[in-house]
Amino acid sequence: MTETAIIALVAGIMLIGLIGILVPILPDVILIWLGGLVYGILVGWGDAGGWLFAGMTILGAVGALSEIWAGSVGARVGGASFWGIVGGLALGLVGLIVIPPFGAIVGLLLGTFLVEAWRLRDMRQAAKGTLGMGVGYGMGFAVKLVMGLGMVGLWVVWLFRG
Repeated sequence: MTETAIIALVAGIMLIGLIGILVPILPDVILIWLGGLVYGILVGWGDAGGWLFAGMTILGAVGALSEIWAGSVGARVGGASFWGIVGGLALGLVGLIVIPPFGAIVGLLLGTFLVEAWRLRDMRQAAKGTLGMGVGYGMGFAVKLVMGLGMVGLWVVWLFRG
C-alpha cells in the first residue's frame, strides 16, 4: 500500500470519526485516534509523530469524557439528583439502540425528566434539572467537537512534519 493510499485511508477514517461526533450512532474520537495509530504503524512515527500522537490521545480522552461529565454537571447545577442523571444515561443508551441516531439525546433528556418528576413530584423542578442536563450535554458536545478537530489538526501537522 502506498503512502498516498494510507493517507487517504486514514483521512477517511478520521472523517467518519468527525461525522460520528455529529451522529451519535457512529464511533467518534476513538475512530480518529485509531486512524492516527494506523498511520503511525504503517507510515512510521518520525521525529514528532510520537509526541503528536500523545497529544491526540490526550485530546481524545478529554473529548470522550466531556460529554458525560458536562451533562452530569449541568444536570446537578439544574438540580437533578444522582438518580435523575443515572435515569437519563440509561434511557439515553436505550434511545441510542431503539431510535438511532438521535434517540440518545431524546432518551437522555426524557430519562432525566421522568426520574426527577417521579422523585420530586414537581414538573417545574424536573424540567429545570432536564434543562441543565441538556445545556451540559450541549457543552460536552462542543468540547468533543473541538477535541476531535484538534486531533485531526495534530495529524495534519504530523503529515507535514514527516
